[in-house]
Amino acid sequence: VFNTRCRELLSGLEEAESEVSSRSGAARGLLRVNVPVSFGIQILAPLWDAFHELHPQVRLDAELSDRVVDVVEEGYDLAIRIATLPSSSLISKRLAGTRIVLCASPQYLKTYGEPTTPADLAGHKVIGYSYWLGGNIWSFDGPGGQVEVKINPWMFTNNGDTCRAVALAHQGIILQPTFLVGADLAAGRLVPILPDYRSIELGIYAVYPTRKHVAPKVRALVNFLEEKLSELE
Repeated sequence: VFNTRCRELLSGLEEAESEVSSRSGAARGLLRVNVPVSFGIQILAPLWDAFHELHPQVRLDAELSDRVVDVVEEGYDLAIRIATLPSSSLISKRLAGTRIVLCASPQYLKTYGEPTTPADLAGHKVIGYSYWLGGNIWSFDGPGGQVEVKINPWMFTNNGDTCRAVALAHQGIILQPTFLVGADLAAGRLVPILPDYRSIELGIYAVYPTRKHVAPKVRALVNFLEEKLSELE
């Protein structure tokens, strides 16, 4: 009961702050943001200073975690979700998209051979991502329709950067988003596998609590990210 009442009081204070800030139109105050780890490092870290230049009265608290947080219960103003479509009572704003790519290093493929069908993945060294919604099932759209294959990773990790690093060390095949491996693919450090079989495309969303007054600091960040991340498309 006490915790519930505290949350109600905090919510009321935040509503009041949002209303006052909305009337003034100024983006200001502490902005707590939850961001997936690899996306926060690779994409958002270089952008934060530009946001600060535009909104110097906003203080950022950017927490990096691949855990799906409870935005309301844990007191975040906004979270970035990378998913097919966030399912919740929160407001969701699509900022960009990212394609998931199956890839490995040229040296790995030279050593172990290149799979020619999804079924061939069963005989390869695969690095699994712990938060992959499909678990050990990887799905692809191929010439004959959708194909699902059960993988048996020799290694799991809960961090996309680790998946990338292990693949760059020629230790296996990964399934990771273009925002993480795009530069490696362009430089030839990694190469795409099974080009006729495409994996899913995920949306990059800003999610934030439903309130009568959306704080200018939240609106400012959403608008900023929508503009900057459109370049990922």
